[in-house]
Amino acid sequence: MNSDLIPVGIVGAGPVGMALAARLASFGIPSVLFERDPELRKQGSKACLIQGDVLEVLDKFGCAETIGAEGVTWTTARTYVRGKEIRAAEYTRRIGYGPFVNISQYRIEQLLLEKVEADPLTEVRWAHEITGVEQDGDTVTVFADTPDGPRDYRCQYVVACDGVRSPMRKLTGVEWTGYSHQDRFLITDLKVKLPLAKERHFHYDPPFNPGRQLVMHPQPNDIWRIDWQLAPETDIEAERADGRFDRRVRAVIGDVDYEIDWLSTYRFHQRVVEKFRIGRIFFAGDSAHSLPPYGSRGMNSGIQDADNLAWKLALVMQGKAGDALLDTYHDERYAAAKENLAVTEATIKFMVPPNLARRLARKALLFLSQPFQGARDKVNSGKMAEPHTYVDSPVVESADRHPLMGAFAPDARIDAPGAHRVRELYGAGFTGLYFAPDRDAARAFAERALADTRGLTANLIVVLREGELAVPAAGPAADMPEGVTVLRDRDSVLREAYRADEGTCLIVRPDGHLGALADAERPETFGGALARCAVAAAPAAAPAAAPRVPATV
Repeated sequence: MNSDLIPVGIVGAGPVGMALAARLASFGIPSVLFERDPELRKQGSKACLIQGDVLEVLDKFGCAETIGAEGVTWTTARTYVRGKEIRAAEYTRRIGYGPFVNISQYRIEQLLLEKVEADPLTEVRWAHEITGVEQDGDTVTVFADTPDGPRDYRCQYVVACDGVRSPMRKLTGVEWTGYSHQDRFLITDLKVKLPLAKERHFHYDPPFNPGRQLVMHPQPNDIWRIDWQLAPETDIEAERADGRFDRRVRAVIGDVDYEIDWLSTYRFHQRVVEKFRIGRIFFAGDSAHSLPPYGSRGMNSGIQDADNLAWKLALVMQGKAGDALLDTYHDERYAAAKENLAVTEATIKFMVPPNLARRLARKALLFLSQPFQGARDKVNSGKMAEPHTYVDSPVVESADRHPLMGAFAPDARIDAPGAHRVRELYGAGFTGLYFAPDRDAARAFAERALADTRGLTANLIVVLREGELAVPAAGPAADMPEGVTVLRDRDSVLREAYRADEGTCLIVRPDGHLGALADAERPETFGGALARCAVAAAPAAAPAAAPRVPATV
């Protein structure tokens, strides 16, 4: 990029930053990633699970298929108390990805980096440590220490994806609310062949970690990730030196050969920034929210942050939406972070009871969990990640109009050229999903609906019942306007998935969430429904203040 003004500067080339860059590029928006490290560093599994709906985000720019093929897909999460299984949660295997795929964060980063480096709209500038930031009403300037000395870069917008210790938070002065937990945890990636099923295994008070917890996750290539809750006085380096660490490991896996692929200790955090937007600066991923690993909500929610912000930035930068749309990034993703924090807080309070009363209550519940089903169901081993439903967003219509409003659009099998699932047809822009009573109604609606899309990129999918004569299985139809795809709804699968009556027209946003309804009786309202998804329904408050910030940390 030769322009002096960078459209979007992204601080941090981790999975969230690179996903944002790739997603922006899919909308034609250039970006530059500023990464403090000199190259991509292998740091073990770190975030070791990607949820199937989040893989749909990566599928929009061609990174999901390899991850799905290489990763370990699992559908069963087992919970044990004192070595005995008390519960096996079963998750439905999907027609697309997931429900959960175990693969190291490092491998995801490798694949994202390949994509970013191959795209002419994206660039990574390594060994660029951001030391200062200033912004005015029109641009953001970031100051960096680089291999060529100090430099400054002017950007239209800047997105901080620089992790849990985010320097950008300090530079902007945004409040980092919440707390850090005092208990320490140990992550170890072991290369070992085990006779265990490739599933999630969560242990309370096991004989190999008495009084505490342990969780095991299978990774590709015979890697098992094991997370121990540690006693406060534990010194892992001392254990490695005197042989206690080997005994710790063998107590879990038995007397088999193993290699340590990676090892790290950490304390988890329950934190979120007060504002996801400060003027022209945005926060995403761990720089915006930090969560414990139970339920795998960190990287997954971070990539969803990136997808939410990318299409909004693209519309504003292309002149198709006003600045108020960018405020809804905070509205939606702050609500998602608060939901995640509430879920993980409940897990933490069960795992690490904060007082004597809670400790006694948990001890009694664990004791009763083996003989009584009711007690088993109350043992909290972490609710798994899932997309947030935007129920109070200013750019999502009320659930009173349709029960799926704000939710991530359901998937269903179809027979379209180049697509086998309906989700594969979403993402390039807005999509209307019209459940037509017959072919004539579909044609009439399409002609009038697409006549005015308010300048927004939109396509229309017409869903016809299987019994309609002369309806192809799927694809463009000669008697329909350009931009219309016709799907035949075999056995009413799509109608059931979307809870749609005849004449329903749902608007699917670029991030795959349902945002609005168009009036089937008045096709000209289609453009208005699109506009409601792209512009705040009520006058938005003024953007967060954009102060000039000192140019040093």
